[in-house]
Amino acid sequence: MQAFWNAKFQTKSLIYGEAPNNFIKEHIELFVNAKTVICLGEGEGRNAIYLADKGLEVEALDISDVALLKLRRRAKESYVFIKTRHTLLEYWEPDTLYDAVVCTYLHLPKQNQKMLFEKSLQALKPNGYFIAELFSESQIHFSSGGPKDIALLYDLNDIFDTVKILPCKIVKLAQEVVVLNEGDKHVGRASVIRVILQKLVQD
Repeated sequence: MQAFWNAKFQTKSLIYGEAPNNFIKEHIELFVNAKTVICLGEGEGRNAIYLADKGLEVEALDISDVALLKLRRRAKESYVFIKTRHTLLEYWEPDTLYDAVVCTYLHLPKQNQKMLFEKSLQALKPNGYFIAELFSESQIHFSSGGPKDIALLYDLNDIFDTVKILPCKIVKLAQEVVVLNEGDKHVGRASVIRVILQKLVQD
């Protein structure tokens, strides 16, 4: 898996562009009271750099050391600091709590998708937000990017079954058709699942 992503990121260009994901940008108000955030599967750092530029303390996790090297170079050019963590999500054990967890287009096999939501909620402080945009199974019918293997795409009902038993409020959970314009790899109409969860304060 690391070799696959390293080969993909082994290019001078930014394959998903410089701009942050629109869904993250549209909900920047959720970060008003946030100080710390971790970006999962962050790649070349477009969301991380955007959030760091807003004054947040940002950590970025990714399997690709090539992508993280590009991220660190870009962060330096942008005069922001981002802590990087080179690991698979399976091996990530949240050892600190964050005000927000961000994830865009993290392609996981079906057996690991539940873990994404469980670990993200585990890593959040009470009242913190998990914000994600993921390709739905319907993306298999679109040519705007993402995996061509349905086993790496997400099902809305599966996500609901996972999160409804987690300690969170579902602020948004919807499958939508959007128009992507993210570098060379995400361009055109796409079927995505948009998620905003707020961790509950537990007694």
